[in-house]
Amino acid sequence: GAPAPGRPGKTPVRLAFVGAGNYATSMLLPHLARREGIELSTVVTTTALSAANAQRKFGFAEATTELDAVLDDPSVDAVFVVTRHSSHAELTRRALLAGKAVFVEKPLALTEDELAGVLAAVEESGNDRLQVGFNRRFAPLLLEARERFGARTGPASLRYLVNAGRLEHGSWYLQQGTQGSRFAGEGGHFIDTASRLLEADPVSVYATATPGNEDLQVVLGYPGGSTATISYLTTGPSGFPKETLDLVADGRALRLDDFVRASVYDGGRKRWVSSRLPKARDKGQNAELAAFIGAVRTGRPMPVPLESLVATTAATLAVQASLAGGAPVTLAAAR
Repeated sequence: GAPAPGRPGKTPVRLAFVGAGNYATSMLLPHLARREGIELSTVVTTTALSAANAQRKFGFAEATTELDAVLDDPSVDAVFVVTRHSSHAELTRRALLAGKAVFVEKPLALTEDELAGVLAAVEESGNDRLQVGFNRRFAPLLLEARERFGARTGPASLRYLVNAGRLEHGSWYLQQGTQGSRFAGEGGHFIDTASRLLEADPVSVYATATPGNEDLQVVLGYPGGSTATISYLTTGPSGFPKETLDLVADGRALRLDDFVRASVYDGGRKRWVSSRLPKARDKGQNAELAAFIGAVRTGRPMPVPLESLVATTAATLAVQASLAGGAPVTLAAAR
């Protein structure tokens, strides 16, 4: 869409949060609370107590249980949707219709109907100011490794092993009837990372699984013949790295070890190795937030095109369809 109006002068960007659970309070708000040029305007949660707690801890100006208090406030520039998965699409739809820029944690939608509802809101409002919390594409180590790997001419093969591990008993992630399957909830992260490295969006999905769908193999087809295979495993040992990735093309290989170490091989030698990171793994949350806030402040395009967010979401949802049908699924954009 056309650029949105930016913020005049040094006016702070005013943010509202819908939801203040564990991810919001551990991975997003600590970065935002110390960032200059923004104002934490309003926090909306289902209970007054949790809203008051978030207000006190992070300095929100207002705390409420009423979503309309945010949607009807013309001074709010952007809304963060960080609630349980089943409400993401509807809250995103309502915020877009209210003219807000929206940052929604993954997943954007749990069904094709929900995804269609979000796109209908974009169509109706003309507001495509949307970002989904696919943070790994912003991870400094991933981006440096991709740059060191360089441009490619032929198709690439990517392998991504995700050692997801067992969920704790009682986790709301286990509520598949209301919150969607575990892969529907977080699989978009890994599809988006693959797409960022391959610089394209998937056109086909084929999935197979062990009994009970505990361990998934997802094969993504890309334009030009590239493929990405995501192994999403819940039965692995907790001591094994959570995410390991290899990209091979044109006689070169890129390896990423759990966002701690990366290397690039060329011919018979290792051409580049990252330094050991001194601190915790940086999976890109801070850079992702900076990119989103920058787009809201200036009116420039959102960091990731809407078409890519939709393609990643559609591919994630197609995994279940492929498992059910036992066959590859061609994504709509490729038909």
